[in-house]
Amino acid sequence: MPVPAYDVLCRFVRPAYWSRRENRPRPGAFKQADLSVWHIGQLRTMHVELDDLRIAHLSGCGQAHHNAIDYQELAAQASQAEGIPFQVRVEWRSEPEYVSEPWRPWSAAHCQVETVDGQGPSDFLVQFRRLLAAKT
Repeated sequence: MPVPAYDVLCRFVRPAYWSRRENRPRPGAFKQADLSVWHIGQLRTMHVELDDLRIAHLSGCGQAHHNAIDYQELAAQASQAEGIPFQVRVEWRSEPEYVSEPWRPWSAAHCQVETVDGQGPSDFLVQFRRLLAAKT
């Protein structure tokens, strides 16, 4: 099921992908083909703070916030700039294959940003990653 367009999502960014100088993520923070993100509104409904999710490998991570529609609009911009058509979708993904054990108590708030089947490369475009980092 798609995430509503203007709902706010959080992507945790490991310190290696965080620019202290610019105080935002580097483009590499968005390099995976399917991005794991957390729905801030759903977490609030569950009375959970984002910091509660900073466990295991997310300990010490920064945060990148976007609306669901930002991912789609920035994919369209990158696609146009690069001349390589691809689209993304933002979907709820609470199943065990998407949410590792330490985070399962919060799985109802988990979403994925995924490439649309048959659209462009399996890896996100460099331009898309740059746009996401700049718009954080």
